[in-house]
Amino acid sequence: MKYRVCRPSEHQAQAKEHTMRALFIKEFQELKRDRRTLAMIIMLPLLLLLVFGYAANFSVDHINVKVLGPQASSTVSYLKSLPGADKFNFVADTSASPSPAQAQKLLRSPSGDVVVIPKAKAGTLSERVDVYLNGAKLFTAQSAKADLVQMQANDMRTQLKQLSAAATQAQQAAQGLRTNPAQAAQAAQAAKAQSQKLQALAKQAQETNTNWIKVEFNPDLKTSWVMIPGLIGLVMAVIGTLITSIGMVREREAGTLEQLAVMPIKAHSIIAGKISPYFMLAIVDMSAVALAGVYLFDIPFNGQLWLFALAGVLFLGVVLGLGVLISTVSQTTAQAVQMAIMTIIPQTLLSGLVFPLESMATWVRCIGYLLPLTWFVQVSRGVMLNGSNAVQLWLPLSIMALQCVVLFGAATARLTRSLRSI
Repeated sequence: MKYRVCRPSEHQAQAKEHTMRALFIKEFQELKRDRRTLAMIIMLPLLLLLVFGYAANFSVDHINVKVLGPQASSTVSYLKSLPGADKFNFVADTSASPSPAQAQKLLRSPSGDVVVIPKAKAGTLSERVDVYLNGAKLFTAQSAKADLVQMQANDMRTQLKQLSAAATQAQQAAQGLRTNPAQAAQAAQAAKAQSQKLQALAKQAQETNTNWIKVEFNPDLKTSWVMIPGLIGLVMAVIGTLITSIGMVREREAGTLEQLAVMPIKAHSIIAGKISPYFMLAIVDMSAVALAGVYLFDIPFNGQLWLFALAGVLFLGVVLGLGVLISTVSQTTAQAVQMAIMTIIPQTLLSGLVFPLESMATWVRCIGYLLPLTWFVQVSRGVMLNGSNAVQLWLPLSIMALQCVVLFGAATARLTRSLRSI
């Protein structure tokens, strides 16, 4: 009977092969059991693809324009007739006062993009209207300004053609009336007037004049002025959600959740005790980032401090409630961190912090409106840049308050169920 003698190198190769196969099978079995991680591995690339495909767009195709004063209706008709006016949604308000103060008041509301005040019934676009842009909406203001300048150029080009044709007709008429000196003199004078208008308009067309476009709240359209107020919310979202999400999980992993279950306190008291340190830490971070933005980047603070503080407290309540809810449904720290990151990524991309909401697809914009950072960004920019008051910001404040109640209610109910099952 013959025996096959294996060399040491063959034994090592076989052992390595068996070990790798065992590790391969083990990892797949662990992934199969950890369905949350498996779902994140599969869904995250698709989510990022959809988000960047439908949301990563800096061009704004829908801009709200409100025209004020008694001439609002006729001005809207004139503006709609200009080439390039398709992306503007014009609304005539004949009862509103056509004043700069009223324009600023309208621009302080979250829906205020552009306000137009008529000033003449004839002439080019720059001679007929004054335009006020909301500089706190950076990409909307940039897009609107570029389109308005192009509309002005197109309007001048059209009027140049009309004046050129009128001047030619006047000259031909003057030449045809040589037999009648009086009429010929009048026709020559009319032709001279048309020629002077043509020369003046041609000179005006060569000069780029944007004095009729006034940018409010961010005159130089600085990116930092728009980003810093939103970054305050992002910092609070990361700290509040990520750190709080591992709170209950650590109790479960340390085996102390059973001790909490037998203590004579209710779930909402446990949650309040767990989040209090994180709440105070987030308040300190919010204050530090806000002060750094104001003093290092020269960002104005035109609003009321108490309103900004109220918005910060409401937003902190939302993100802390979200973190506690994640903590109650996660079994391990890794799961909690993964779920927290899954909530932070869409808030960063779909809240209007990086990409304007107006440029997103409708269904993506609807998702953005469900995210708490969307509403804090509106309040933060509104208070710091626009100087908006509580009446103008009642909607985002109310939505954050509602989200805070819903998330803490869901977290309390989930924790109560977990404690009863122990």
